Amino acid sequence: MSKQLKLLPAFIMLVAGALTSIITFKTGYDTKDALTILLVVLVAFYILGLILQRVIAKFEEANNAVEEEEKEEEESEGTVVEKGESKVNVGEKSGVDAGSRPPLDREEQE
Repeated sequence: MSKQLKLLPAFIMLVAGALTSIITFKTGYDTKDALTILLVVLVAFYILGLILQRVIAKFEEANNAVEEEEKEEEESEGTVVEKGESKVNVGEKSGVDAGSRPPLDREEQE
């Protein structure tokens, strides 16, 4: 989980708290009533932020899983041979490379 996602509930709570404070001040609520409303709003929006954080985290996990599957499919579709490398299939027997020459006896060479 990213740092920004961890801070999401606190950010949502603080924005809601600031708006609530401004609205209760402008409308002329008593201090006791304004603080009670502010407390309820802070708790409610913190819980809402936690729920939103978990939903976003699940979407990120699902997105990462899809990306990993796509990478695995790309890797399994074909083998990339880099320039300068050569691949020899041991199972195929044809030509000089596969060992079609008869073995040399050292006695015949001398």
